[in-house]
Amino acid sequence: MPDLGAPALRLYTRLLEHGPAPAPALAAALALTEDQTERSVAELVRHRLVTRDADDARARWRAVSPYTAAAELVGPEENLLRRRLESLERTRARLSSLIPLYEETYRRSGDSGAVEVVESRDRVMLLISDAAARCTEEVLTVQPGGGRPAGYLERALPRDLEMLGRGVRLHTLYQHTARYSPGTQEYVQAVSAAGAEVRTLGELFGKMLVFDRATVFLPVWDNPDAAVVLREPSAVAFLCSVFTTAWGLAEPFAASYTATTSLQLQDTIAGRLAGGAKDEVIARRLGMSLRTCRRHIAELMDELGADSRFQAGYLLALRTHGVAPPVPAGDPARASTGP
Repeated sequence: MPDLGAPALRLYTRLLEHGPAPAPALAAALALTEDQTERSVAELVRHRLVTRDADDARARWRAVSPYTAAAELVGPEENLLRRRLESLERTRARLSSLIPLYEETYRRSGDSGAVEVVESRDRVMLLISDAAARCTEEVLTVQPGGGRPAGYLERALPRDLEMLGRGVRLHTLYQHTARYSPGTQEYVQAVSAAGAEVRTLGELFGKMLVFDRATVFLPVWDNPDAAVVLREPSAVAFLCSVFTTAWGLAEPFAASYTATTSLQLQDTIAGRLAGGAKDEVIARRLGMSLRTCRRHIAELMDELGADSRFQAGYLLALRTHGVAPPVPAGDPARASTGP
């Protein structure tokens, strides 16, 4: 329901200060037209803030207390919502009471029960939503593969803003290539304004979502709709330490490459080239398209004067470690002129 308009607020104030009055008298006192008065009265009636004297022949309007209006307008729905919330809490309590039995059964069978494979995408999303709603301290996310799909970001943004609004810390790692994704840029701008921290790295160790350093969601390698839900404390702590290491090496998110990110990209491509990796593998590891990857490789080889992919990796490795490349015999143009 929209807020009260200025004429309606003036009319309500007049009734509070001077008592009940018929519509014509209110219009005259407030210099309102008949149409403005009718609309203002109707607006106040919708808010339950005025009532008409039933036994008054002049049909006077009387102001109603906001307490009474709230009780009449909001009270029934509020009571219904309260009963619904109480029912949900009772349901959660009943199910939570079975957790000790669940864990004890798995303990006796030699299985900790701390690793769960959820194969339904709907169930995975439900578990993530529940974990987000119950999160109180921190969320760590790793999102490899370049820019995120628009649909994913649209679903994630309200959830993440709600958590940030509750004071939950949000740390997200993307790959450098995500910097050129307009949708990702908009998402990062929105969550950063709300207090999140986002950084990028050339290569990431895999997709991961961690709530309160207690529950981890990992992908299932051969089923994109499934997830592994990990709750075993030692394993969770290890994955969080891996995240911390990567976070320390990453750079704050920006809308373009910096000199450092460009150098990291070159180093990564060179290392992959020297190792004999195919273009498709390099592109996938860096979260970029095959076409973009091949363009970077061509630029790198041209810059280094390399005749082959392996040679490009070798020459860049020498340059990175401050070692001059060997001078081919009989090449006076590249020979040293020193003593």
